[in-house]
Amino acid sequence: MSFFHYLMVGFLLSFNIAVYAGTPIKITGELSQTKLVQKGSNVVYLDVVIKGPKKIREKTAARATDMMIVLDRSGSMTADKKMVFAKKAIHDVLARLHPQDRFSLISFSSDALVHSKFVNLNTDTRDLLNTVVKNIPIDGSTNMGRGLLEAFILISANEKKHLKKILILSDGQVNQGIKDPNELAKIVTQITEKGAVVSTIGMGLGFNEGLLASLADYGMGNYSYLENLSGLGEILEKDLKDTRTIFATGSTLDIKLGKGMSVIDASGYPLTKIDDNTVRVTTGQILNNSDKHFVISFNVPVHNLGVMALGTMELNYQSNEQHFKSLLSSDKKLDITVVEPSRRHEMVNSINKKVYKKSWITNNAGIMNKSVSHSIKIGDKSKAKKSLEAYKDALKKAEKEGGVVLNDAKNKAELQKISDEIDDAFEGSENSQAIKRNRASKSMQSESIKKQRSLKIKP
Repeated sequence: MSFFHYLMVGFLLSFNIAVYAGTPIKITGELSQTKLVQKGSNVVYLDVVIKGPKKIREKTAARATDMMIVLDRSGSMTADKKMVFAKKAIHDVLARLHPQDRFSLISFSSDALVHSKFVNLNTDTRDLLNTVVKNIPIDGSTNMGRGLLEAFILISANEKKHLKKILILSDGQVNQGIKDPNELAKIVTQITEKGAVVSTIGMGLGFNEGLLASLADYGMGNYSYLENLSGLGEILEKDLKDTRTIFATGSTLDIKLGKGMSVIDASGYPLTKIDDNTVRVTTGQILNNSDKHFVISFNVPVHNLGVMALGTMELNYQSNEQHFKSLLSSDKKLDITVVEPSRRHEMVNSINKKVYKKSWITNNAGIMNKSVSHSIKIGDKSKAKKSLEAYKDALKKAEKEGGVVLNDAKNKAELQKISDEIDDAFEGSENSQAIKRNRASKSMQSESIKKQRSLKIKP
């Protein structure tokens, strides 16, 4: 029996969790191609899959969860019954929590209120918490930083070896206290270092989608948004269900780059430069029986001929307050060979057409969606159209370069839809345009995340 399996059996006895078959977490990668042409295209893609462990036996009782809600109670929450829907959704969460679970509630406006520290759920505490939720006041500005700091204080004092989940619900723009997104992200990162997973939910159309998506990434969790808040309860229910299946509360992928290599993007996940040749990708929580799929794009030096190592990759993750590592495995070495232009056919033959197409489309379409989203948000139709046209030009170039059909009927239809959405966002009255631009920017920003990443839950 390996050390890890011995460890897992010990945790089973202590924490009432599941037993897993085989390697707990496996990370694999496939290159889009193994050769490039000298002074030609210098980008290659690595299609990465993080495979969550397969659960083969489960105890009847789920592992205890500490659930915290951090709720925006600023004055704008009165509009469109946002607070009404938020309170109903929290009531639903309280109804679904088990007796061994604990619940905490913080709200923020111009200040932050700790309505409840972590308490176990029984009939009396559930009734009391429901009353507290019902009576949450609505007023003031949006000081999210204060709410996050209170969450950090509570999590830091929490010594229970439970799964820890924080859900941030907000409808607005941060306009008081700590406003710098990087500083807010630092607080969230500190929270994850205490073993918690932080997810965010944007309500309505007034919130800062870029900020909430970023905080969810740094928080190792999920980002969601709803314009129609009648579905808020379902989102919270899904998040709670995901929490029950968390195997690793957080993970990062360390890429030790070969000489001259650099990382362009990793499906929008946060990138941190550790040293001159190491980049860290924040890859987030890992669920049981699930595959997390994303693409890393590399810039390869193509001035000199020969074989070059792309680098080595190591996944670091935390499970049951223990730290583990898993090396990326691949059928082939992660080497790139730069050949003379006269040997271009070798480059073409080295292309894995399936990986090339999927990686190119998902990664670059996601980046384009994000760019278009930002341009629409700031009211620049011309810039939005230019981003779309630049993507189409790059698409044609990539097709010619790789000899792979990328712009098929499905992709053409999606691009036409984006073009139509841009046009529609700038039609009608000034007020109508403002609403449509806000809606389109949030929809496209969310779509960019979906295109660049995927999570497949296995039965």
